[in-house]
Amino acid sequence: RNLTSQLLSPATLLHPLTLWCHQDCQHRMIFSGSNKRVGYCALVLVTIAAISVFLIDCENSSLWSISTTAGNVSEVRNVSSLTSTLLGGGEKGHEEIDDDEEIALDYFLGPDSKLTVNRTPIQNRTNVEKEILIPCNTTKGSSTLVNATQFWRRKACKIGDAKSVQFFHLGKGGGSTIYFQLLDYHLVFERSHPSPNFDSKLFKGPTTTLIFNIRDPVDRFVSAFNWRSLLYCRDGDKRKPYFKGKSNSRYPPYLYPDKVCLAGNKTEKILLHEEYQSDPNPLGEALCEDSPNFAYASEKVKNIAHARLSLNDWLSFLIDPDIYPAITTTGINKVMAITTEPRVENNNTSLLDWHTQQAIIELYSDSGLSSDQIDDIMKHKPQVNAKSEKKSEMMTHSSISSSTSKLTPPPLRTLGECCLARFFHDDYRLMKTMILDDREENLTSVLPLADVHSLVKTACSWGNDEQRTSCMRDLASMIKRRAEFLDYSRGSCENVVGVVKNVSSPLSSLPSEKVVREAEVDLGTIYYNQTTGGK
Repeated sequence: RNLTSQLLSPATLLHPLTLWCHQDCQHRMIFSGSNKRVGYCALVLVTIAAISVFLIDCENSSLWSISTTAGNVSEVRNVSSLTSTLLGGGEKGHEEIDDDEEIALDYFLGPDSKLTVNRTPIQNRTNVEKEILIPCNTTKGSSTLVNATQFWRRKACKIGDAKSVQFFHLGKGGGSTIYFQLLDYHLVFERSHPSPNFDSKLFKGPTTTLIFNIRDPVDRFVSAFNWRSLLYCRDGDKRKPYFKGKSNSRYPPYLYPDKVCLAGNKTEKILLHEEYQSDPNPLGEALCEDSPNFAYASEKVKNIAHARLSLNDWLSFLIDPDIYPAITTTGINKVMAITTEPRVENNNTSLLDWHTQQAIIELYSDSGLSSDQIDDIMKHKPQVNAKSEKKSEMMTHSSISSSTSKLTPPPLRTLGECCLARFFHDDYRLMKTMILDDREENLTSVLPLADVHSLVKTACSWGNDEQRTSCMRDLASMIKRRAEFLDYSRGSCENVVGVVKNVSSPLSSLPSEKVVREAEVDLGTIYYNQTTGGK
């Protein structure tokens, strides 16, 4: 009853009661004798701390130095951190306490208390940093200002405008890593996958920024071939069959390839497992321009997911002079290439994670965040938890091999490498167009595309200088690795490689297209009859 007569405001009651309940204060500890009562006190304490956020006005506040009976000294400037400090579980920082609390503390603790509070005007302290606030925009349209810690705790907080950013996710090129990192950093955007969406938003708005991932075309093709081959069930496969549209979507094969496999005799499965025996070499070597089976193999590539569309196909609206003039001033005005290429100085691994981090910073900046806000968000990013690690593990499926199938994809032979490099020659030309510094060595065998939209040449012109240089360096590295194969002055791939075409290829025994035309027989029918005995 004496307590209630002394209250000056609700705030006066809340936090002194918090101190009063805590055993470290060693003053009027009425709950210390019962575990049950201590538990009840803890529950009340948490409730008090939550309510206090809305009741305490710390605008005109001062710093306090608090000494407990244990001899600990810390500085606090709000009641939440005061409570946390006394409980021993919070960060020791500068927090705020108002005038009402000073009176309440004096009343509750008394002049003989071992806990002392010394007031210092906050304006006289030079080491107190002003809290950085970040806009927390939700998809429902609400907007509030929060600090970085609150930003990460609130999953509803989003950065950017989903309608203004489009992500072209090229399969088997590191796109999943990019996609989930952008989401993890609370960015909103639209994604096109597994094929591009050339709608009017790119030409007339509201889409203004296009992000796309680039991997060496030969590496991406081989990865797609091996990945799709792995996904399909085989005879005697111990994995659980997955029927698209009928199975539990929580466990799709692309997330759990070691446990689930695609069922059904699809055209793609027959092509990969039966026709090419899960070996990318026969198909790759058949894609040489002088191969008698070039036309047939080119059509078969269109049946392999992630391999059917090249980089040129994805960006056709920017390189086709009959299409890109339709892009207006309100449409796309910025492109961002995110590259993945092995680096010798990085233990032959790519800098994809670093490039993605730079893209996140760029998108934060484009959304209107200041450098201080961006730095604060990055600094307070929580450590990766077990759930995020599991998601990351699942999405690194490019390198997963099924333990149940016990298959190791054969390496690509040099001849197949040469044939594939020439098959994707226009992709290398497109990448050369994106390199602003034309003085790079060993790039003379590849000419840039002549008539493209000006945005193509700015694909690496975003971020800081280090990011721009690294992006162009990755593209140059991709071209250099295939430079000798892209030099047509050296003759055919057989001449470049110096070997005779491998006669073990399943297509090597096929008649030439001329013979097929003369016989008026479909090339695919001949192959089918040869391999199945006509059955």
